[in-house]
Amino acid sequence: MGIPLLLAVILATAPPAPGKLSEPDAQQLQEAATEEVLANIKAGDLNAATQNVEELLKNSPENPAALNLLGSVQTKKKDYAAARATFEKILATDPSFFPARFNLGEILFLEKNYPAAREHFQAMRAADPKNELLQFKVVMCDIQAGDENSARRVLRGMRFPGDSPAWYYANAALENKLGNTAQARRLVRTAREIFGEKTELFDDSFETIGLKF
Repeated sequence: MGIPLLLAVILATAPPAPGKLSEPDAQQLQEAATEEVLANIKAGDLNAATQNVEELLKNSPENPAALNLLGSVQTKKKDYAAARATFEKILATDPSFFPARFNLGEILFLEKNYPAAREHFQAMRAADPKNELLQFKVVMCDIQAGDENSARRVLRGMRFPGDSPAWYYANAALENKLGNTAQARRLVRTAREIFGEKTELFDDSFETIGLKF
């Protein structure tokens, strides 16, 4: 699926657009359209994903969640300039929209601009220092930048076991970097046993840097 979908998956469903349909029917149609876009991306059919998200936007062209899906598709296509513009458009009207802010950081990460990505995620942490996803991303930036000591400092501040797989995956990333592949695999396996499908987001993040456990 790929890291750009992290926040699309979490917050993609757009509210119903006004129209002749009753509200429940409109909501169901929006949810079905969103699921179809996500299924397209998972299947790697980005042309279909683009067409479907454009149809979704016809009914709610300014909806931030629908636009976030568009930015996710653009990011998956590696059209980072278009994706950045889409996420910035969302933030121009809703500066607090977490998915768009997060995905701007993801673009920096995918461009391998790890210092800038770290700065971005760290700035987001200023408003939410205990956010486990942001802690994980800062650790990933440190590791990719070759600053294992900084990664350890962030790890020491992470809560164990936490409400998400973040602690396990952050430690697995560091162990792998240090050559302790077996320990990294054990951590990932434990996380999957505890958190189930919640690990998909973190597996996606690993895949963007070539890690598959």
